[in-house]
Amino acid sequence: MNFRFIARVARAALSGGVAAFMFCAGARGTVYQSPEAMAHYRANPEFFKFATPDDLPKDIVWETNETDPEFASPEARRGGTIRFGIPTYPPTLRRVGPNANSSFRSRIYDAYMILLTMPHPNTDRPIPGTATHWAVSADRRTVFFKLNPRAHFSDGQPITADDYFFTFYFYTSPHIQAPWYNDFYSKEFAGITKFDDYTLAITLPDERPDPVYNASIEPTPREFFREFGPDFPIRYQARHQPTAGPYQVNPGKTISQQSITIDRVARWWGDTERYYRNRFNPAHVTFRIVRDPEKTYRMFLLGDLDFMEIRLPKFWYALNNEPRHQEGYVEKHTFYFDRPCPTWGLFLNTINPALDNREVRLGIQHATDWQRVINTFFRGDYQRLNHFSEGFGKFTNATLRARPYDPDVAIRHFAAAGYTRRGPDGILVNPDTDSRLSFQLTTRDTDERKFLPTLIDSARKAGLEFRPESLEPTTFYKKTMEKKHDIALSAWNVSNKYPTFWESHHVENAVVANPDGTVSPKRQTNNITSTRDKALSALIDRHREAKTEAEVLTLGHEIQRLLHEEASFVPGYKVVIYRVASWRWIRYAPGFGVKISDDLFETGTFWLDENIKAQTQDAMSKGKTFPKAVRIHDQFNTEK
Repeated sequence: MNFRFIARVARAALSGGVAAFMFCAGARGTVYQSPEAMAHYRANPEFFKFATPDDLPKDIVWETNETDPEFASPEARRGGTIRFGIPTYPPTLRRVGPNANSSFRSRIYDAYMILLTMPHPNTDRPIPGTATHWAVSADRRTVFFKLNPRAHFSDGQPITADDYFFTFYFYTSPHIQAPWYNDFYSKEFAGITKFDDYTLAITLPDERPDPVYNASIEPTPREFFREFGPDFPIRYQARHQPTAGPYQVNPGKTISQQSITIDRVARWWGDTERYYRNRFNPAHVTFRIVRDPEKTYRMFLLGDLDFMEIRLPKFWYALNNEPRHQEGYVEKHTFYFDRPCPTWGLFLNTINPALDNREVRLGIQHATDWQRVINTFFRGDYQRLNHFSEGFGKFTNATLRARPYDPDVAIRHFAAAGYTRRGPDGILVNPDTDSRLSFQLTTRDTDERKFLPTLIDSARKAGLEFRPESLEPTTFYKKTMEKKHDIALSAWNVSNKYPTFWESHHVENAVVANPDGTVSPKRQTNNITSTRDKALSALIDRHREAKTEAEVLTLGHEIQRLLHEEASFVPGYKVVIYRVASWRWIRYAPGFGVKISDDLFETGTFWLDENIKAQTQDAMSKGKTFPKAVRIHDQFNTEK
C-alpha cells in the first residue's frame, strides 16, 4: 500500500443511554441509507450507539485550533489548467480493493483526504478537518467531535455523522476485498456514537498516545455506494469516489490509457476555512500518461507540461544547459523536507524456499552495492537508507545500520547456506542440490531499471546472479501484490506519525493455510516479503495496542531490530529533498512547501498565474529573457 495514513480509530462502546435510530435527512434532501448498513448497525449495538445531545458528558471541554500559522498564500490565484505527466494509467479508479493501492491513488484521493482532524503540516498539532471542535474523555479512550455543517462531499452531498457510521460498515465489509482495511477498522476501533447529525464520538479500544490523531477518520459517501455489494470491485472499477476534498475526476475528460482530468469542486466548503483557503487552486489538473521519462522531460521543455517533479539527478543537471532554463522561462526548486522516508530497496520474497534461508538473505545484503548506485547513478545526491523505518525521529532505532557491500562476507554467508562451489559462469552452486544461487530481480520499466546493471555486477562478484525483469508499472504492481516475485526493487510511501508494521510484516498478511497442510502466499497484502515470524507478529500486535509513547518507542525499536536481523529487506536509498522544475507561471507559497510533505499535490499551495503565463509567452515570442532562477528552500533541512 502506499501507506497514505487512514488515521487510527477505535473500538469500545460509549456507555450511556441508547436512543432510537436517527439518520440525517440533510438540509439538501434525503441522503440514501443502505438497508444492509442499517441492519449491520442493529446487529452490533455494542459498537454502533445512538444517543442524544443530553447524553454528552456534562464536563466536556471542547478544543479547536485557530492559532497555528496558515501555510498557503493569500496571493494565490484560482483557475487555469495544470498539466502533469504520470508514467502509467492506473489499474482502477477505486479508492480501495484489488489493485487500488497504486502510486496514482495519491493524485486523486490521498492528497485531498480530509479527516475529522488533520495534523498541521509544520507544527504537527491537530487542526480542524471535517470537524471544527474535539474533546477527549478523562480516560483518553473516547474523542468527541463537532462536525462542520458546511462540509460536503465533492458530489455535493452533506457530510454528517451517518457517513462516519457508514465508514465502519464499508471498511469492515468483505465486499471491498481489502484485508488491511478489514483488519484495521475491525480491530482498531471499539465504537462510534451519534448524538445528532453533527456530533459524534469515536472510542478507542485502549488508551492511545495521541487519541485525537488515532480517532480521526474519513467519512464515506453513502449515496455514492447505493449499489455497494459483492460485485464492488467490478461495479466500481472505473468510478471515482467522492471525497471531502476539492477535486473530482471528470469522466468526460478522461481518456483510457492517455489522460485523467480532475476538476475543482464549485463552491468547495474548504474555501472559507482557515487552513484550507488559498489551497488547491487550479480549476483543472490533467494527468497525461507519458511512459518514458525522457519523453516527459522533453514535453516539459516544450511547454506541454507545466511542471515536473525531478527525482532523477540526470534530468536535474541536464536542465542547467537547457536554453529554456538559461533564459529564465523554466525555474528550478530544491526543497528539503523532514518526514518518514519511503522504503526504497529490495524486498526478498521468503515464500521462495531459497530465500527462506536467512544465510542466503544475509549474503544478499552484503552482495548488493547500493552505495555505488548512490555515488554514480544518483550523483551522490541521495543517502543510504539504513532500515525499514527511518525518518520517525526518536521512534526510529538509530543504532541500526545497513550492512555494507562486502563480497567476501557475502560469500561466507552463502557458503553457510550450502552454496560452496563456483559454476563455470562464476555463480555459486549448492553441490548437494545442484541449484544455482540465482533469483529474478523485478523492477518497473522506469529509470530504476537503468541502475540494475550496477546491482547485477556487484552481486556477480559475490557469486550471486540477479536475473533482471523490467515490467510496466501496473504489471509490476500486480505481480508483487500477488507475491509472484523473487526479489522486487520497490518502495512504500509513508505518512504515518509512528512506524507501522502490521500491514508489511505480520503473519496474517503473509500466508494462508491449505487443506493439505502447506501454505500459499496471501494475495493483495503489503507483506511482499512474506514475513511470517509468529514471535515478531506478537510484538507487532503489542505495538498496535500500546497505550503510551514510551511503549510505542520501546516496542518499535525492538521490532525494527528484529526486522534488521530477519534481513528480508535490503535497504536501498533515501531522499530528503524533492526537486521541481516549473515554468515561471507556476507560483508557490512562501517557503515553497511544508515540513512533512514530499509532494506538491499533498498540500496544494501552488497556483497558475495566467498573467505571468501570458507575459512569459509574449516574451518568448519576442526573444526577451528573465533572470535564471535556481532556488533552494532548506528551512527544514535537519543537517544545517
